[in-house]
Amino acid sequence: MEPKIQERAWNPELELQILKQWEGAHLYDFNPQENNFTIDTPPPYPSGRPWHIGAAAHYAQIDMIARTARMAGKNVYFPIGIDRNGLPVELYTEKKHGIRMREVEREKFLELCKEALDDLEAEMIQIMKSLGISGDFDNYYRTDSEEYRSLTQATFIELWKKGLVYLANRPNNYDWVSGTTIADAEITYLDLNTKLVYMKFNVKNSQEFIIIASTRPELLCACKTIIVNPEDQRYSKLVGKKIIVPISNQEIEIKTHHSAQKEFGSGAVMVCSYGDQNDVALFRELKLEEVVAIGLDGRMTEVAGE
Repeated sequence: MEPKIQERAWNPELELQILKQWEGAHLYDFNPQENNFTIDTPPPYPSGRPWHIGAAAHYAQIDMIARTARMAGKNVYFPIGIDRNGLPVELYTEKKHGIRMREVEREKFLELCKEALDDLEAEMIQIMKSLGISGDFDNYYRTDSEEYRSLTQATFIELWKKGLVYLANRPNNYDWVSGTTIADAEITYLDLNTKLVYMKFNVKNSQEFIIIASTRPELLCACKTIIVNPEDQRYSKLVGKKIIVPISNQEIEIKTHHSAQKEFGSGAVMVCSYGDQNDVALFRELKLEEVVAIGLDGRMTEVAGE
């Protein structure tokens, strides 16, 4: 049987012709009317070359929703935007030019970042079009544009007027080398072998004591409670009692919490600000007062003592 497709190899020029035909026909223009369907997409970030295949695949999935809605007779608004703020482009620029952000004049560094963003952005837009993404490319937005900033500021002002803006401490991932916070998605975790340090905490006005096993003994000065599993009978008589923290001599209370693992270490866990994300969650849940033990320079603060 003779194959219906005679070409032995795909000609990329055919793709360009099809894309130009789609673009010229304005197939995906949005005209506000009844039965509107809006897709609120997170703008992708130009963090390097080429555009990450995972992000591209994600946008292809969003495009499936847009096309399905059009087939259902809806008037689809599929905005396309580019996120031009954040750490990745700073790291990309530093690596590309062999410089450090803090060693270059601010305006010069911003200009280098803009050049990198413009270059990467153009490539990303072309990849989106090549994928057949049916978004609004004629009106795509940039998160560093004056229009976008004005919109976000106006939104913030409206939230402020409604009393929805408040000031609060929120611990973040922080890189003291780059001098900036880092999103969870930008962090790579490594599993390393380390040692458990066993420390003796005395019960106030008693001969009793409790042993704590921890990989972060340097955070003793920021310890605000000790938790044990409510089903751990070994410590049931100590729950609610005051404990003296070694070195700092501050008084804290033993509490029960389901996150304490009976089988790990001694089964008793000191909760400090902040050893990990579990500590962050416990400080919020138990309404503990945080202590800043590590400064923005990566060094222990004065609360740690000499």
